[in-house]
Amino acid sequence: MNDTFNIEYIDKFCNVQELEISDISKIIKQMISIKNDLNHKSKKRNKPYDIIDKIILNKFSENNKEKIKKYHLDSFDIVEDALSCLAGIEASIINDLFDYYWEIYTSILIKLNININDDESIKENVDSIYLALNEKIYEQIFAGKKSDIEINKRITYINAISAYVFYQCKILIPIESTDSKSQ
Repeated sequence: MNDTFNIEYIDKFCNVQELEISDISKIIKQMISIKNDLNHKSKKRNKPYDIIDKIILNKFSENNKEKIKKYHLDSFDIVEDALSCLAGIEASIINDLFDYYWEIYTSILIKLNININDDESIKENVDSIYLALNEKIYEQIFAGKKSDIEINKRITYINAISAYVFYQCKILIPIESTDSKSQ
C-alpha cells in the first residue's frame, strides 16, 4: 500500500508543538502527583479547637452550622495545602487572603450598620453576614467572567475557603485562645 498524503499545509490546522507541550505538561503533572502520593501521605492535621465550638459561639443556624462543619471537615487540609503551595511562590499570600476577607467582612458590617466589636449584633446577624460574604466573593470572582471551574465547584471552593478563614478567626467572633481579628 503506497498511499500518499498531502500534508504540506497541515501546520495551519494543527500546531503540533503546542499539543506536544500540553501533552508533556500533563504527563509531568501526573509524574509529580504520583511522586507526591508516594512521599506525602496526607493525614488530618491537629487543630487547636473544634469548629463546632466556634460555630456555637457565633450562634449560626442549624443549616449554616452543618454547611460550615461539612466544608471545614472535608476541605480544611486541602485549603491549607493549596495555601502552602501558593506561599512557596508568594510569601504573603496567606495574609493577603485574610486581608481580602477582612475587607469584605468589614464592608458588610458597615452596610448592615453593625459595630465590629458588637458581638451580640454579630451573633444576631451571623447567618446574613456569612451569606453576604460568600455572595460578594462569588460576585467579585465569577460574575460575568469566563471560568474553567464548574459552577457547582465554584460555590464549593468559595465555601471551603470561607470556612477555613472563619476557623482561623479572621472573620466573625473569634475563639479567645487563638490569634483573633487583629489585622
